[in-house]
Amino acid sequence: MTPARITASVCRTMKEQPQAAMDQPKSQGGEKSNGMDLGLRVLSYLISGVLIYGLLGWLGDYYLGTRFLLPIGIVAGAAFGCYVIIRRFGHVDDAELTANAKDRRNQATVTGHTREAEEGKR
Repeated sequence: MTPARITASVCRTMKEQPQAAMDQPKSQGGEKSNGMDLGLRVLSYLISGVLIYGLLGWLGDYYLGTRFLLPIGIVAGAAFGCYVIIRRFGHVDDAELTANAKDRRNQATVTGHTREAEEGKR
């Protein structure tokens, strides 16, 4: 692999990725933190569902003098949190799938050509 080929590959990759907006938070590595934000948002939906419905179950147990509403509230909160996560983040954009498939095909083609070139040099 020559330095010119590495430079061309880096330039092509940088052109494909859009620039981050100035107000968009960045991670310490300088990359966009979309994946981390998404993961923390999913986790917060799950935890908040358990806490809110668990609290409602505890209040129901306290005022009604029962002992079964807290566990039901916790399980219902976890289920509702999963439902919200699936509804919010479960959609798949067809255009994005097509673009990802093209990128994978292009990457496989480039990798195949690189292997052929390396084998030709030997």
